Amino acid sequence: MKCPKCNGTTTVSETRELYSDVVNRRKRHCTTCGYKYNTYEIGDAIWKTIQKYIPAHAHAVEKQRILRQRNEAIRQRLLTGEKHASIAMDYQLSDNMVSTIAKRLGVPSRRAGLLQEWKANSSKPRTAEKPKDKSKK
Repeated sequence: MKCPKCNGTTTVSETRELYSDVVNRRKRHCTTCGYKYNTYEIGDAIWKTIQKYIPAHAHAVEKQRILRQRNEAIRQRLLTGEKHASIAMDYQLSDNMVSTIAKRLGVPSRRAGLLQEWKANSSKPRTAEKPKDKSKK
């Protein structure tokens, strides 16, 4: 093994088994600069058990971080008034999924605003328009 300080060669001065022969601690010293340090070696059985759980947890944490970043980006785009369809296309989501994300993040739905506007306009009395005469005389 190489020295962490000078990249010189090291020798093992002592090896000790810890925790019922599960972990080995090796005391090393550099032959070039004299730096002393310890290294720890985990037994194969324990290492395989640890590997089963650490990557799965790390993957889950990474996935949550990516989803948080994606949802924040979608929220920012919704607040600027961008259409759901274009956001859905960019993130390869359905239009309904963008709406669901908007509801979860508390973004006022643009569709709700359009529906209220439509109801307000439809309650106004309509005046009958005269048909235009297409024949020219």
